[in-house]
Amino acid sequence: MNLPNSCIAKKMKEFCTRIGADPLLVQGAGGNVSWKEGDVLWVKASGTWLAEAELREIFVPVNLPHLQMAIAKKDFSVAPKVTGDSSLRPSIETLLHALMPHKVVVHLHAVEILAHLVRVNAKEKINKLVNNEIKSIFVNYFKPGADLAKGVSDQLIKNQHADVVFLGNHGVVIGGEDVEKIASTLRMLITILQIKVPHTMNESRDPTFEPEFLARGYIPCGDKEINQLATKNSLASRLYEKWALYPDHVVFLGAEASILDRSFDSSDLDSVVTTRPPFIFSIGNCVFESQQVTLAQKVQLRCYYDVISRQSNFKDLTTLNKGQIFEILNWDAEKYRQKAPSD
Repeated sequence: MNLPNSCIAKKMKEFCTRIGADPLLVQGAGGNVSWKEGDVLWVKASGTWLAEAELREIFVPVNLPHLQMAIAKKDFSVAPKVTGDSSLRPSIETLLHALMPHKVVVHLHAVEILAHLVRVNAKEKINKLVNNEIKSIFVNYFKPGADLAKGVSDQLIKNQHADVVFLGNHGVVIGGEDVEKIASTLRMLITILQIKVPHTMNESRDPTFEPEFLARGYIPCGDKEINQLATKNSLASRLYEKWALYPDHVVFLGAEASILDRSFDSSDLDSVVTTRPPFIFSIGNCVFESQQVTLAQKVQLRCYYDVISRQSNFKDLTTLNKGQIFEILNWDAEKYRQKAPSD
């Protein structure tokens, strides 16, 4: 078995294409999807984009019993065994998909849900909103991969009938018997957790010092809403202390925001440019992007804006700590994902 040609595969690809085109559900290479067929777990390959599911092969088959036996022994360091001749690398979260009892599993960083998951006391607040409408569990933040799989497994043992797993400072996992059930649960979650965004735009103006930035390989960001991260005080102030909210943000945009205060000079600009950040936030002026910025980095900054703009009380936000950031940025699996061709 080298290619997923079953009826469920067709439905999964159509579903992935649809949700992959919605930046409020999927951001670039973020998120992963799987389904089980006999002894095979078809899972999204690392670094691939769900939006491209019908354009090229993004799923890789792995030996399901091999993973299930390891999970039964509490061996969460097991490496997936690819079946057939696929050259793709299974998703970092393959073990998470294998341990879920459902036939279809979807893991997303949906903005409406993520906006709640980055808050202090997220578990209590989400449980209150969801109530008993959906069977769910909440798992505090763990490093993606083996640590997260173990954390989820421990909770599922206590709550075997859960169809939804909320992951603190990370995302959501939804399990179901078919694509239709997954889609229905996702719609329900979005409806329950949707946050009204106040659309107040600062007056647009031409950025200052543009020639100085251009000479160093940076141009103004064309997204007017993203520019508010530098021009709107309530948002700009978050860049200093509320930057590293979830793993993908750190993976693609780094541990800290590159910020220039209002009174910066050429030497300050040169100092920031030395590290070649994808974005420079010139406070009160503009967000400048590198001319080498990737689409993956652009969609991640848009996701950050979408999440941060849905907050009414920024004091309620919780971020990844230095240790958590370090282990993500120094992880070979994430370095591979950053360099994947589709990024």
